[in-house]
Amino acid sequence: MGKNFRSSALFQKALRRKQRNAARPRHIKKIIILGDSVAYGYGTKGGIARHLEDSFPDSEVLNFGINGLTSDGLVERLRAAHWQAELAQADLVLLNIGGNDLLRQYRNGGASELIRQFASLKKKYRRNLLDIYGHIQEGNDRVLIVQNSLYNSMKKEVQYFGFTQLLFRMWNSAIGAKGVIVTNTRKMGKLPSIWLDSIHPNEEGYAIMHQLLLETLQTTGIAVSKERR
Repeated sequence: MGKNFRSSALFQKALRRKQRNAARPRHIKKIIILGDSVAYGYGTKGGIARHLEDSFPDSEVLNFGINGLTSDGLVERLRAAHWQAELAQADLVLLNIGGNDLLRQYRNGGASELIRQFASLKKKYRRNLLDIYGHIQEGNDRVLIVQNSLYNSMKKEVQYFGFTQLLFRMWNSAIGAKGVIVTNTRKMGKLPSIWLDSIHPNEEGYAIMHQLLLETLQTTGIAVSKERR
């Protein structure tokens, strides 16, 4: 009975917290996108930024995505105070970073070397993410950080002995911290028609990514107000 009582009390506490969050909608005035070519919108007309401009027409959307950027590169830029003023005023920061960390190792040593170095790569990635989160939250404790998980867009015939999906799951376990929400983009990897190439989404792919982001925001219990003109 004591165990059931504690479980019920914990459930009620979580429910009250969710209700409090839902009662305080966030007014999104400034959205910043950070990360790699997927954040940038490579090969499309604006990537996810265009969709965010449609969903939040009264918000300023700034896209600082950089083609080829790794988590190391993002840490270096944040330490050098890139975008510091903009981040201090951000209400929502969308992160897409980490794919190039794996891709660079794969190109340098192939699949077998990637697997051999995977544990150390993931450890470094986690360390970089904590650094990135800290820089974004520094001087802006109200900012909401949402990070996309890494999707597996590789065709079945090039997956490495069944290890690929497992590696993606392990890699994504490094993502997240207090004040950081993760958008699960795994669904995208199951849709063969949404890819520009083996890595980058096409226009349809970004529409799906955007929808997953909105669903993630809604399911957290935080009501994000969409301010329509």
